Amino acid sequence: MNDNDSVTVVVTRRVMPGRKQDYLDWVRKIGEVARQYPGHQGTTSKVQGDDDKCHVVFRFDTIEHLRAWEESPERAEWVAKLEGIVEGDSHIKRLTGLEVLFAGQPHPKAHKMALVLTVAIFILAVTLNPLFVLLAAALPPVPDWLLVLIRIAVQVLLLVYFIMPRVTRWLAPWLAR
Repeated sequence: MNDNDSVTVVVTRRVMPGRKQDYLDWVRKIGEVARQYPGHQGTTSKVQGDDDKCHVVFRFDTIEHLRAWEESPERAEWVAKLEGIVEGDSHIKRLTGLEVLFAGQPHPKAHKMALVLTVAIFILAVTLNPLFVLLAAALPPVPDWLLVLIRIAVQVLLLVYFIMPRVTRWLAPWLAR
């Protein structure tokens, strides 16, 4: 992982019986503290039905900013407040690849990820194709590989920053099943 890559961390904890609301309050408060750190891009949480497992998702723009948060005295202080609320060890997973597109869903099934990505890429390709045809006609002759590179770069940027965050929010109930 490059120090300049954005990173998403999913922390899964087992909440003690009867303490779920205390844990959710803790998540809200630690999210407010994390928000004050440079590079913080959001904190979300997910409780899976009646299960005692809860997931917290922290997003930072660089691994360096994440490390600053993880090594901060404020975070250590807040983690210590979990005594009596959670049991066992936390499971921490760092995401930096395509799985980041599904970060709001801690464990979506691979076939669901593949289906959503396929549909999103297809719609984006069909929608943008006429624009790229016009662009190719308007530009002086350039190698085909360069046009393909530009098309892919535009599509990936649109997917990562605009389309997939919204699509995964809309499809969250289905992705979580």
